[in-house]
Amino acid sequence: MAIRHLKERHLRTEGLMNNFNVDPEDAIRYSSGNQTEGAGAAGNQRISTSTAFYFDQKVDHAGTNSSTFKQRFYINSKEYVPGGPIYLLNSGETPASPSYLFAGEPYTLAQATGGMLVIMEHRYYGGSYPVNDMTGQSMRFLTLENALEDVAYFIRSGSDFIRNNAGVSIPPDSKWVVVGGSYSANLAVWMRMLYPDIVFAAYASSAPLLVSTDFYQYDQVVGRALPCAPKIAEAIEVLDAIIDYGNRALIDSWKRAFGLEGLKSDSDFAGALTDQMSSTVQYYVPPQQGSKDADAIGTLCGWFGRSYNHPLQNMADMTAAYIRNNGIDPVAAYSSGSGATDYGIYQDGRSWFYQVCTQFGYWQTAPPAPLRRLRSKYVTAKWQSAPCSQFFGSDIVGIPDVDGFNNKYRGLLPNVTRVVFVNGLLDPWSRLSVSVDTDVSEQVINEGNNVVITMHRASHVADFYLSSSRTDFGVDVARKSILSAMKDFLAQR
Repeated sequence: MAIRHLKERHLRTEGLMNNFNVDPEDAIRYSSGNQTEGAGAAGNQRISTSTAFYFDQKVDHAGTNSSTFKQRFYINSKEYVPGGPIYLLNSGETPASPSYLFAGEPYTLAQATGGMLVIMEHRYYGGSYPVNDMTGQSMRFLTLENALEDVAYFIRSGSDFIRNNAGVSIPPDSKWVVVGGSYSANLAVWMRMLYPDIVFAAYASSAPLLVSTDFYQYDQVVGRALPCAPKIAEAIEVLDAIIDYGNRALIDSWKRAFGLEGLKSDSDFAGALTDQMSSTVQYYVPPQQGSKDADAIGTLCGWFGRSYNHPLQNMADMTAAYIRNNGIDPVAAYSSGSGATDYGIYQDGRSWFYQVCTQFGYWQTAPPAPLRRLRSKYVTAKWQSAPCSQFFGSDIVGIPDVDGFNNKYRGLLPNVTRVVFVNGLLDPWSRLSVSVDTDVSEQVINEGNNVVITMHRASHVADFYLSSSRTDFGVDVARKSILSAMKDFLAQR
């Protein structure tokens, strides 16, 4: 359905949350199913299990609805030392994945500091839905405010839940550290800012804290990462001229060349062309030294090295191959209104679309002239937000009050301490995050009892999810700095 593509044009961390590489040793040692370990110093049983536990969460924290729903959790207390920190990862716009119990940076922090790791599924994602359908009326409980209160309510009342399910009693003065990547990193920062009495510290990887409905800077970062950006811009300029001219036979012939002849809307056609380039850069990981893996950026730009074709033809061939090789249904994926009246439950993409329609925007738009454009001028905020009312009702217009939101949540200047901010400069979302645009390979800045870490050659949440076997392109420097900062924070009172 169309929301698949609408979600992919935004943060799209689901593949990372569920399919990152786990170290073989960790997989053998910890992922063999349900297991309990021997009693620790406090006489408690320790667990490292992929079994899901369910917490009775309030449906609406501020309203009159007093009912509850089952919110899914995973717990790893194997590394826990009595009195150690509790690391809480809200899964954000993805289903909660038990794989993070055994690998990834949150697990590494828990290992190194004697901490417990708790994974909490975001409301309206995975198996944690408080409603039975996804009409606009049913979506009203999906707000940032409710999501933050979910975390706060669990921290305040979850000690019995942890004891009953993990067999571990945690002291009432335990230090809670909220961690996350991408949107869930926003939650970590905002929890530290709004609930400093219960959240001791936070670790935020690639947090797009500044919400926007005109995020043209995304394209600029993509262009900086792609050596073939001038050729792509040339292709887009010609495509826009063809659409401007309005010759229906000519436009339709190019739709067929791209494998997008099923799209009736010319704007949908133009918007579909951003998918491959955006995802290639956003999730770029350079091949490991000595490996025979292809370089994703090199592969993409290889299409534009064919000088015997015009760049537009090269883009068409590339896109058609991308659609064919990935088994994409163009109409279902790229037609804006497709699936609008499918109100069935468990559509996580629909949940994320509701959030961007009502609070975040994050509409990635074409840069204004004279800036170089890697996406069509027809990719506007108006085009991206138009389906909001089709999906959720006429009251949802898709242009949220981002100025009011940024004023409330402080944008790039959150009032926080004891937060580790990490970004890769190849990540297009770094333009909405607390980062340092630097040409040096890696940089660590201590400011106001926060730590800002920048990785020059890394992209979205690379520090958060990559296997610990990757020690190149600055990830190892970042991880050492993250751990050092967290140890310093935990030593504070």
